[in-house]
Amino acid sequence: MRLASGEFLQEERLLRGANPRVKAVLFPFDLDYGLGPGSGTFEYTQYGGEPGRLELEEGYCTSGSWTSPVMQTFSPYLDTGLASWEDHAGYLEVRVFLRGAAAADEVAGAEYTQITPENEFPLFPFFQVRVEFLATTRSWAVDSSGDADGFTAYAVDWPGEDDFDSMTGEGDFPAYISGLSFEGHLTVPESEILNPGEVQVELTRDFGGLKSGSHVLGMDNRESQWLPNGGGFYFLGLPWEEKRLALYHGFELPSGQVEWLLLYRGTLSRLGGMADGWQERHRTELETLDWITHCLKRRLGAPSPVGDRHPFMRGFYRSRGELTEVTAAEVSPPVKTGSGSAALQILGNYRGDVVTNYLLQIETTGEVGVATFRWSITGGQSWEKTGLVCGGAENPVTLSDGLAVYWQPGIGDDLVAWDSFTFTASPPVYHYQLFGGPFAAISAIYLNGEETWEDVSADPETGIITVTGKSAQVSARVVKDGTTHPVDIMLDIFAEVGLEEAVDQDSFELAKSLTPEYAVGVCFENIPAGQALREILRRSLYDLWVDFGEIKIRAYLGED
Repeated sequence: MRLASGEFLQEERLLRGANPRVKAVLFPFDLDYGLGPGSGTFEYTQYGGEPGRLELEEGYCTSGSWTSPVMQTFSPYLDTGLASWEDHAGYLEVRVFLRGAAAADEVAGAEYTQITPENEFPLFPFFQVRVEFLATTRSWAVDSSGDADGFTAYAVDWPGEDDFDSMTGEGDFPAYISGLSFEGHLTVPESEILNPGEVQVELTRDFGGLKSGSHVLGMDNRESQWLPNGGGFYFLGLPWEEKRLALYHGFELPSGQVEWLLLYRGTLSRLGGMADGWQERHRTELETLDWITHCLKRRLGAPSPVGDRHPFMRGFYRSRGELTEVTAAEVSPPVKTGSGSAALQILGNYRGDVVTNYLLQIETTGEVGVATFRWSITGGQSWEKTGLVCGGAENPVTLSDGLAVYWQPGIGDDLVAWDSFTFTASPPVYHYQLFGGPFAAISAIYLNGEETWEDVSADPETGIITVTGKSAQVSARVVKDGTTHPVDIMLDIFAEVGLEEAVDQDSFELAKSLTPEYAVGVCFENIPAGQALREILRRSLYDLWVDFGEIKIRAYLGED
């Protein structure tokens, strides 16, 4: 649905005398505004250590500012801009200003204009940014922290410390902003638009697939402004991959103002149809694909460039583990207690499933081949066998789980009654990786389909499961986070692929409020975002559609 004023609709109905207009805007072009260590003028502020972060200095500061150097857009064709940032200065007000001019030496004489997030402002070839932190309120103390609100300060006396920590109800200390960024927009001169083109929309049978709309904008190229090697190239010094085109239709109103309506938003795919030779038409075509469809083809949970797996997960899910490492079975060196001189030697590979502590105790004194012993795996509380001859290398004695022992004679009495020998046999340990961590919890482990916690450990932070004694097909019920409502998950998907600004928030909030009992868990790995959305919609009762560049949703409640 397009919202237009009465004057616009009146002009649209005119058979004669209307003045239709068309506007094409290319964006975004990232602007370097100069924030960095030692760049610009800092007054009680400092660079926050990451791009776009500016913070007050440590200590009691009620105001501060930062003024950037004079920066250049590197293209004279960028005529409007947009800024965005996140405010973490609850106890101070953040104001961002911008001024600009056609030449660098003229910027200082220009007036600053306050700008607000996500609202367009005029952009000049040279510009300067100023950020101010200002105290606009005073905080006062209360008797208890429970009485504090967003304007109240209070102190906390920590046990064992001599000083107090001062708190306020909102914001962080010291105050800061993060994610400060600027982007430029290039408005194509209307006189150069030779053919506004037609928006092509493809539909699939039963709406089961995803088809892309497209658009071709015919442009004048008489001054070679669309030739990449031309001196007047509109994208001079600017990367144009992944740039978007916004196409507006408008009318001149009786007041002289122009009212614009967004018709189409696409992703620039190529500059084609160029004809710039002798007696040619000197024109080109900007070819675009529908922006929303383009973004929905981006892959969710794609692996990193080095191959690390990072699936997109929300809520609860049964995830399969991948064997990544095996710690081999091992037997510790034997420990002797007693006066005999013989040394115990252990043969074989341990094949048991659990850690076993072996105790071998000499029953009768004598040489190797004569003395007898008994052995236990319960620390002597019970005995597996007794009266066994202490054999030498030619006559080893078999114990259990693949292990055997013999004694190597020494000097003097080899074995004395009540001498003992102990050692520990540890089974192999299998390490399985659940991808997508860290997790809020791992609530169940399944070995070959059977739920068990016996000889199993799990670390939700790393997603590593260890199984002692035997390999198996391992899966686990994991809880990624508390996001389980399908509407919230779909919003996260849109944000993941860069479509957050295209979402009609009101329709999504209404759909969620009408289906409060819905809960799902998802795990998407290296699949297009559009396919992920279809998987959710197949399992829930929602209608999802795009209305003139806005993504909307409606809950189906059984009505006609």
